This record gives sequence, C-alpha cells and structure tokens, in this order.
Amino acid sequence: MAIDATTSLRDVEVTTAALRTESRKRDGLLDQLRADIYRSATVVRDYLLELDGARAENHRAELELLRTRIDDTLRLYEQKLPDTEKDAFEDLRSRVESYWKSLAPALQWDAAVRRAKGGSFLQDVIMPFRAEVLQLTRQVTALNERDLDAGEERIRAVQSRFRQRVAIISVFALVLGLILVAVSIRRVQRLEREAKARYEEVEEARRELQKLSDRLVNAQEEERRNLSRELHDEIGQAMSAMLVELGRLEAAPDSETRGERLTSIRRMAEASVGMVRNMALLLRPSMLDDLGLVAALRWQAREVTRRSGLKVKMVADEIAEDLPDSHRTCIYRVVQEALNNCARHSQATQVRVVVHRDRDGLSVTVQDDGIGFEPSREKGMGLLGMEERVERLGGRFSIESKPGNGTVLWIHFPLTNGGPASLKDIV
Repeated sequence: MAIDATTSLRDVEVTTAALRTESRKRDGLLDQLRADIYRSATVVRDYLLELDGARAENHRAELELLRTRIDDTLRLYEQKLPDTEKDAFEDLRSRVESYWKSLAPALQWDAAVRRAKGGSFLQDVIMPFRAEVLQLTRQVTALNERDLDAGEERIRAVQSRFRQRVAIISVFALVLGLILVAVSIRRVQRLEREAKARYEEVEEARRELQKLSDRLVNAQEEERRNLSRELHDEIGQAMSAMLVELGRLEAAPDSETRGERLTSIRRMAEASVGMVRNMALLLRPSMLDDLGLVAALRWQAREVTRRSGLKVKMVADEIAEDLPDSHRTCIYRVVQEALNNCARHSQATQVRVVVHRDRDGLSVTVQDDGIGFEPSREKGMGLLGMEERVERLGGRFSIESKPGNGTVLWIHFPLTNGGPASLKDIV
C-alpha cells in the first residue's frame, strides 16, 4: 500500500509539474510572439513615415531581426504544440507568412513612394493584419488554457483513481489481516492443543515410568525373596543336615556306621550341588552361552515337563547362532516365563513352542490348550515384563487368548543381513 501510494503520488506530481511547465513555456512563447508582432507593426509604421534614408534602413534591418525572432518563436512553439492547437497554430503561421509577404514590396519603396502610399498601406494592410494576428494569438492562448484545464482534469482523474486504489488496497489489507489473524488464532489454538496433548503424554509416560520402576523394584524384591527362600529352604536345610550327619559321624562307634554316615553326607552334598546348579541355570543358563539358544530352550522345556508334568513340544528351525546376547537372553526369558505361566495358571496339558526364522526375521510362538483368559483385563506383571523386554529391543509382542480357548503368545524380531535390525531399520 505504501509503495503504491508513493508511486501514484509521484506520478501525479510529475504530471502536474510537466503540465504547468509546458503551459508556462507556451504562454511565454505566445507573449513573446504578441510583443514582436506589436513591435513589427510599430517599426513598419516608423519605416513608412520616415523621410531619412539612413533611418529607414535601420527600421528595415530591425524588421528583418523581428522576422527572424518571430520565425524562431513559431518553430519553438510548434515543438511543444498540443494536438488540440494544431489547426489554430497552422492558421496563425499562415497569417504571419502572408503578413511578411504583403510587407515585402513596401520594404523596397523609396522615400517618395513611402510618402505617397505609406498612410494607405498602414490603414489597409498593417493595422487589420495586426488585429487579426492578435486575435489568433488570443485563440491559441484560449486553446492553451483549455489544454491546461484538460490536463488538470486528467490529474484529478488520476487522483480519483489513486483514492479508489487506496480504498481497495485498504479493504484488501483489512480483510487479509483479519484472515491472517483468524488463521494465526487457529494455529495458536491447535499448537496449544498439541502442546497440551504432548504434556499429557509426557505426564502419562512419567506415570508409566514410575509404575515400571515400581514393578522393577517389586520384581527385584520378589526375585530376591525367591532366591533367599530357595537358599534357606533347600541349601540351608541340606547344609544343616550335613552338619548333623558330620556330628553323628564323629560319634560313630565303628567303621561300618561311619561308612553309612559318609554315604548319606555324600548324597546330601550331591543334592545340594544339583540344587545350586538348578538355581544357577534359572538365574543364567550357562548352556545359552555354551550350546546356543535352541539347546537352552529344549533344556527349559524338559525341565518344565520334569517339574510339572506338563507336556512341552519344542519345534525349532536351524538357527545360526549369530544373534546378540541381548536377543538370545530376551527370547529365553520370554519362553521361560510363558512356560512357567502355563504350568502355574493355564491348567493346560500340552504346550507347543515354535521357533521359526525366515526372510522377515525371527518369530517365537508359545501355544497352550489351557483355560485362557482376557489379556486386556488380566495382564499381570509377568506379561508386562515380557512385552517391555521385547519392545526395548525393537521387536513386536502380541498375546491372543479367550476364556476356554487357550492362549497364543507371539514375539517377532526383524532381522537384516542375518542379524537383528537396528533401531533405525525398525523405525
């Protein structure tokens, strides 16, 4: 708006100044023309009435000079001539040329002829021509004034268009400003809603993190209680029994009784070693590092069958042991937790564990024929822990179950070039 207003005002000022300058120049030329014509008439009169030859020559020389100046004035005026004045100007110039032609014979008269014909020549030729030329100059002046009026009218039209443009641009700017304000308000409101949603998500994540931290602490405490209970109930009792047998061994009266006591102590020591080995395998199975994932899973299946009587069938593809330790441990712990849940809660008779690897990645499925449950309502800490383990490594976790229809647990890890996908590949 400012640029347009500045441009329009500058155009108006330039146009106005040009019109006024040209008008003043044309008026000045017309004034000069009228003055020279008046002067020429006076000089002609003096020439015709002059009896002295030398002075008459001076008057004739002055007339030649005036003629040259009048011709120059007409030529300059023609260069600045508006289209509306062409006809009147051509009439004026033709009259001036006729004037000089009619005056040419009189400039050749001698003193006697001038005395005889000078008065009538002035009366019949010079005076009417001067009046006619002056009338023509007034007509040209009137045309010049009308042209100036037309120019001023054009300037007023330009000013009117300028006011209209200012009004239109002002309305457009106002509408555009209102639209911009409305869009900005909506944008700000949307950003506020998004910020509020992000804040709520952060708060929810913080609460979930707090819950997870609490569950982790509870899990650690539960694991410690279990380990403490196993050590106290199993290892502690066995060691106490061994101490009792050693005391009896010291008091045994004969070698036969001592042999029996030593045999009993050896059996209790072997049982304690077995319990320690089982506890170590539960904490971290060494065969997972020594023999690989599939062998560790088969051993886990056999142990569950041995302890609970639950029939576990293991189906596994030939898997290259190129998985990182974190993935192997995660799969082992998920299957271990799933089998323990089946043995304790599902009332199942058979469990099928399938480990399958293809182009898309590595999948593990644990399916039982138990009583089932509602995963959306009865998801315990064990299932949450399994899901968090899998998702932390970029895998997918799902569980499908309905009351009376058994349970299917499925995990999947995407692999690239034989190894686990990076976080960037997963995303």
